[in-house]
Amino acid sequence: MIANSGGQRRFQRVFRALRETSWPALGPNVADQGLALVHRTIRENQPVTAHFQAGNQRLPVSCLPVFGPSGTVHAVRIHTATPEEVVRQVPLIPLEFDTSLLAHFGSPDGFTPISALFSTDVPWTLPAVLEHVLWIDEKLGLIALFDPIEPAPRWCESLVVADPATKTKRHLWMAARSVIGPKGVPIVRAVIADLTAMTPPPSWDPLAEHLSPRTTNLSSRTTCGHGSTLMDLRTTLMHSVICHDPHLAPWRHANPQLHPDDLRAALIAVADLTAGRSVTLSLRVRFIDHGPWTTLHVSGSPLANYSRPQASIDFWIENSPP
Repeated sequence: MIANSGGQRRFQRVFRALRETSWPALGPNVADQGLALVHRTIRENQPVTAHFQAGNQRLPVSCLPVFGPSGTVHAVRIHTATPEEVVRQVPLIPLEFDTSLLAHFGSPDGFTPISALFSTDVPWTLPAVLEHVLWIDEKLGLIALFDPIEPAPRWCESLVVADPATKTKRHLWMAARSVIGPKGVPIVRAVIADLTAMTPPPSWDPLAEHLSPRTTNLSSRTTCGHGSTLMDLRTTLMHSVICHDPHLAPWRHANPQLHPDDLRAALIAVADLTAGRSVTLSLRVRFIDHGPWTTLHVSGSPLANYSRPQASIDFWIENSPP
C-alpha cells in the first residue's frame, strides 16, 4: 500500500486479500478500521498492531511502515493472520526522485536479487534506472509524473528486469506518486515490489521497437562514443538509452550540464521536434562543475501516434578515442 495514496477507495483494494483468507465473515467496517490503522502508522512513524472486529471474531492486524531514503514513509505493509500462520512477504525497495529528477534508493525491505542492480549510496538518473528494464507497462505514464506543467498524480504498473546473477527475468510492480516535497516543489516517491514468485513476467515493450533497428545503424562519423535514445519532449527526459561509451558513464548518476551558449539551440530543437520536424545540431555538455566541455552531435526525428510527444535521438561524441 502506498502511504500517500489519496482517498479511501485507493486503500480498499488491499482489503480484497482479507476476503480470500480463511476468515468466514468480515464486517462492513473492516476497510474503515484498516484505513484508520494505516493513517496511524504513517502519523506515528512506527509499527502499529491492533485487532479488527470481523463478525464474531477478532482479527489480529499489524501495520509496518516502509521508509524511503529521506526518512518518509513510502508504503505500509498490512499483515492479517493468526499468530500461527506464516505469511510470505513481497520484497520492496523504496526510491525517491528529487527536484533534479535524480533517483535515490532506500534500503530493501525483504530479500530480492534486484537490490544488486542499484547502489543506494549514489543517485541515479531516470535513463540509468530504465536501462535495466527489459519491459515496462505504460512507460509514458511514468514519465508523465515529471511533467513540469501538468504532472500526473500517480503511476502503478508492471516492469521486467534481468536478475544480475542468473540473467533470468524478474517481474516487478512499481507504484509511484507525485507529491509536494519539503521545498514546496513536486517530487516523486515510489516503491518497487518483486512479484516474480507470484506472477510470471511479460515480455514486450512497444516503445523499444524504435531503438532496435537503430542500434546497428548509428552514426558512422566515429568508431565509438555513439548511442541512441528516446526523448519525451515535454520533460526532455531521455529513456530507452543505448550507449556503451565510457565517456557517458557519469550520465547514470548525474544530469548533464549544457553550455549556456547552446541553450537557445537546444530549445529550438525541442520546439522543432514537437512540431514534427527533424533536427541536426551540436551541443557542448559536461557532467561535473568546471570540467571540460564535450561536443555532442545530435540527430533527432519526431515519433507519431503516442500519448505524449516523443522523438528518437542519435548522438555521437566529437573526437572520441577508438
